[in-house]
Amino acid sequence: MLYLEKFVFPDREHDDLLGADPRGSFFDDHTYPFHLTSEMGLWSLDFEPITILYGGNGSGKSTIINVISQKLNAQRRSMFNSGPYFEEYVERCYYKATRNVLGDTPGRGARKPQKYDISKITTVLTSDDIFQLMLEQREENDRKLQKGRFLMDEFRGREPLPLPKHINFETGYNVDRYLENVEINKAKAGKRSSFNKLLIKTVGKMERGFSNGETALMKLSELLETPGLYLLDEPENSMSCEFQMKLTAIISYLARYGKCQFLISTHSPFVLSMQDAKIYNLDHYPVDVCNWWELENMKRYFQLFYDAKDRFLKN
Repeated sequence: MLYLEKFVFPDREHDDLLGADPRGSFFDDHTYPFHLTSEMGLWSLDFEPITILYGGNGSGKSTIINVISQKLNAQRRSMFNSGPYFEEYVERCYYKATRNVLGDTPGRGARKPQKYDISKITTVLTSDDIFQLMLEQREENDRKLQKGRFLMDEFRGREPLPLPKHINFETGYNVDRYLENVEINKAKAGKRSSFNKLLIKTVGKMERGFSNGETALMKLSELLETPGLYLLDEPENSMSCEFQMKLTAIISYLARYGKCQFLISTHSPFVLSMQDAKIYNLDHYPVDVCNWWELENMKRYFQLFYDAKDRFLKN
């Protein structure tokens, strides 16, 4: 499924047509992020259902993801450092959406009503988002645990808990305390199972903790129910090989059957080797489309295992 067909970055000619900056050209001054794509020889990206940005640290993968997400007004959880001229750069970019998507598609003329709004169906998911989801889950579990301990202490007392004398249902004053003490007193008069029901009712069920890899997979699995364009910035961070393989299976399935399109920045050999993925090599000048086995890091992996092949084949 395609929602986004093409994204075009600013170049010097475009910069001159829009009028020179009073300080001189953004490109001459190596102003971030103007110099980034121009120095890579990257002027545009053409997309497939799965498009991958590959490159070493500092190659600009995350910046490109952020530029595209900003231009598309994508939904995102975590903020990013943009720099003083980031908006100026984004303003000079443009993109081409497919015919069933409402977006910045110059030169199309009259079009039929679009089914999708690009800004509403585009979501960014970064490794920081995954860690934040984990933190929120742990904080929620800690809150439930502390609340449960408080209720247990109250429940262990033999005497019924006193009910507040002054209650105001309009302002909510003492209402929660009143209702909570009523429930505890009911549980005291009953059996222990009554207290367990009270815990679930007032605190909620405790969610078991998940590892980084499990949390990432859970988040991506949720996307199965929602068609759209997903920008994934190194989603494999902290994942074991097993989870990375599961991740690629999910992405491949969503792209083929879930009406999802992906733009992914990654180092993972498992993600890079996905069938039919289009890979832009940001380490090559100019940026070029490559097969995964042509990438420098993949050659290094191969050499590592090839040199130790006797150890692997020993048994």
